[in-house]
Amino acid sequence: MKKKKNPRVVTVDMYHKYAEIDEMYSSKVREVKLDIPSNLRMLCAILDIKVEKLLNDFMWMLSYSHHNSATPKQRKIAKKFFLACKYGQPLYTKKQIKQMFDEIKADRKIRKTIDGMDHEDMKLFWKSNHMYMQHWFKRWFEKNRHKGDISILEEH
Repeated sequence: MKKKKNPRVVTVDMYHKYAEIDEMYSSKVREVKLDIPSNLRMLCAILDIKVEKLLNDFMWMLSYSHHNSATPKQRKIAKKFFLACKYGQPLYTKKQIKQMFDEIKADRKIRKTIDGMDHEDMKLFWKSNHMYMQHWFKRWFEKNRHKGDISILEEH
């Protein structure tokens, strides 16, 4: 008597599209043309700091990126400056903007916990993280922008 072959089981990863972050939501290299104030240029020359480094450091600090080794105090000061300039207001309240920062700060803390994860768990972690960050952006974008298309992200 012949044994029947088991039908081949094919596992489909329904979250495969989240293995890599969608390009729309990823970091971008952008060429920006800026008018650098003379006083800042002179100050940077005296202190031997490139304007590009100054601006780059600020962006990475403010974003709570895991690619930057800024101290918590530096990040807090960058956030305080951002809030003092009232960026994003009145579209969002100061409280809502603080919550956004708290949420990206929490994401940074979670990323610190992946050391020692095995390969499969790491893949699952990144898929989950990418899904969440896309949801996070859409949720905040749509919260106070009843009209508007999320493709505006491509312009920023």
